[in-house]
Amino acid sequence: MYITVAQLPGNKRRRSNDADEIGRNKKMKTESGIAQDSQEVAPDVGIYWTVNFNRFHQHVRDQTIVDAVSGRVDKIAAEVVRTILRVSELTTDPGAMMTTPISSYEVFQAMPKELNLPKQTLDQYLKLLADDQLEFITKAGESGGGMYAINIFKVVKVLCTAHIESVVQERFGSKCFRIFRLLLLKKHLEQKQVEEFAMVPAKEAKELLYRMFSEHFVALQEIPKTPDHAPSRTFYLFSVNLNEVSRMLLERCYKAQTNVIFRREHENSENKRVLEKSQRVEAIAASLQSSGANADQTAEIEEMITPPERVQLDKLKKTFTKLEHSELQLDQTVFILNSFIHSVL
Repeated sequence: MYITVAQLPGNKRRRSNDADEIGRNKKMKTESGIAQDSQEVAPDVGIYWTVNFNRFHQHVRDQTIVDAVSGRVDKIAAEVVRTILRVSELTTDPGAMMTTPISSYEVFQAMPKELNLPKQTLDQYLKLLADDQLEFITKAGESGGGMYAINIFKVVKVLCTAHIESVVQERFGSKCFRIFRLLLLKKHLEQKQVEEFAMVPAKEAKELLYRMFSEHFVALQEIPKTPDHAPSRTFYLFSVNLNEVSRMLLERCYKAQTNVIFRREHENSENKRVLEKSQRVEAIAASLQSSGANADQTAEIEEMITPPERVQLDKLKKTFTKLEHSELQLDQTVFILNSFIHSVL
């Protein structure tokens, strides 16, 4: 449910006051004999409604997980994961990092009938997802044909890591992407080890590492051999702190969203005249069509917009479409990063 009901303190007292007022109105009507409309009491007086943001965010997160499974395996595997999430939804807290374990028989009973998926095939999909490297599904027991649950924390971490890796590849290139994934896999490496494992020349590896370090995608830890912290007797280990990188990217996403909003407002203000003219022409044309005007009259109204203005409007439409897509992509990235940060807390 996306909407919940809440009753504020003091409502019961106010309701009784309303009832007293109605009683006085009816008494006055009886005594005077004059027909007056009595005050009506709404059936939900004292009840207030609020949006259930936790449930809404849970559904968005679940849909993101289903899309990820569909992209990695196939649509049937995505339906299996969707079914597990749907069945365990009511028994799992929205902020829980692991869904309530359910048996494979319960999953089979709740699967969409139009898929016509045999029980044996379902068990194969469950085993495939449980044995997958990303661990979308965790096997929690053997009763009932096997108890399965979804580790929300691991899945959200995988999604967050994929978003960060995509940013690294787009911003720094494929070699930095290779080094970044290597650091995620090995945890801590010296520069010489990075050169060997990533098969990158020493000079280039040094440049790439310090470039990512300067933009806070990579962390550097100093481990001195002696108390004097001499550089020649100190280990310099590179690593990736996913939590810190997520927070840094989240801040950049917020800045990017602000820039998108400002850009849209700038385009609207710069082209206000032609946009208002287009809206007026569209309103007149729609009014003529609703009143039964012929096509020639409508075309004559539409010709009020000159060819240069049409070119300008087409360009604005493409610009607004790009801005809208950018904002939606940023929203999705912000949601994934926020989900991971809150799961770590």
